[in-house]
Amino acid sequence: MPKLAILADPHSTHTIKWVKNLSRKGFQILLIGISDKPTSLYNDVPNVTCECYIVNKKVQRKRKLDFIKLTNLKHFFKIKKTIKDYDPDILHSFYASSYGLIGALCSIKPFVISVWGSDVFEFPKKSILHKFILKFSLNRATCICATGQGLKTESEKYTSNKIHVIQFGINIDYFKPVTNTQKNTITIGTVKHFKKIYGIETLIKSISKLKEDKNYSNLKLLLIGDGEEKKNYIKLANKLGIVNDINFTGFISNEQLHPQYQKMDIVVIPSIRESFGISVLEGMSCEIPVIASDISGFNEVGNTETITFFKPENEIDLANKIKVCITDYKAYKVKAVKARKRVVNLFSEKACLEKKVNLYKQLLN
Repeated sequence: MPKLAILADPHSTHTIKWVKNLSRKGFQILLIGISDKPTSLYNDVPNVTCECYIVNKKVQRKRKLDFIKLTNLKHFFKIKKTIKDYDPDILHSFYASSYGLIGALCSIKPFVISVWGSDVFEFPKKSILHKFILKFSLNRATCICATGQGLKTESEKYTSNKIHVIQFGINIDYFKPVTNTQKNTITIGTVKHFKKIYGIETLIKSISKLKEDKNYSNLKLLLIGDGEEKKNYIKLANKLGIVNDINFTGFISNEQLHPQYQKMDIVVIPSIRESFGISVLEGMSCEIPVIASDISGFNEVGNTETITFFKPENEIDLANKIKVCITDYKAYKVKAVKARKRVVNLFSEKACLEKKVNLYKQLLN
């Protein structure tokens, strides 16, 4: 049984999915993460051991240079020893900055880094030192994985190492077509972390704009997620007089998302920038009409035959696109059926997992 050591955020939805799926594929896994809280998420997962090193969140927030999140480096020598004692066949860092740096300093081969987005789009632009750390980490890797072509292209600015495109897959048996019952309201939904970069402010403003027309007084907004901007979004909704029309659910785990999608008539993902559209794909897989910002990460997962695009940060354009979707909903449901087929053909979790497993097999030969 191949031994895999993974350095990653143990609470990340993507980490959880990869680890559980790789476990089912027969890998023995040591997952090492750094967090402000422990986790029991992997207690019942066969062949998986999770080591979670605890850091103080308040201390991390005070540190302006986020690579010094290596309060992480405070744990480095413990982590290095743990990995050395485990003696993995492959070491894999999920996220190129902090976890990538720790992995690079462990000097274990083969060493894989997965770049996920902000670690390449934002991190190296903060300072010369940040850029140096990213280049150092990527160039120490045996190979690199990117979730999309746009992220691969951006990563190539910092390394000449080979980069494999392996997307985050969708469980098409879980995220399946929904049956909407007759109801008096129209629910617009989104699933995103509450950060400015995900454009939720634009969505709230667009709903407010629509509700100025009494024909759309029955609109409801379902916001699934949590994060640093939540208070600001509630404040904005109060100011616009629509707070009672918004359901702030808080964080909901990936395994409990499908019932939430069942409540949605339209999925809107208004991000300003993303490397890959996992929430877009979930909506598409559920055969719900999807409206998304016209950005490269979303252009990779769909096209105008499967997604309705709007200008990023433009609440008027978004409101108009929502209005047209509601008016001609049957036509948009036909579009949603095409979207589901696209996900099944190109982005199933099974297919993406096989790409990862095949890469590991190549490294072990």
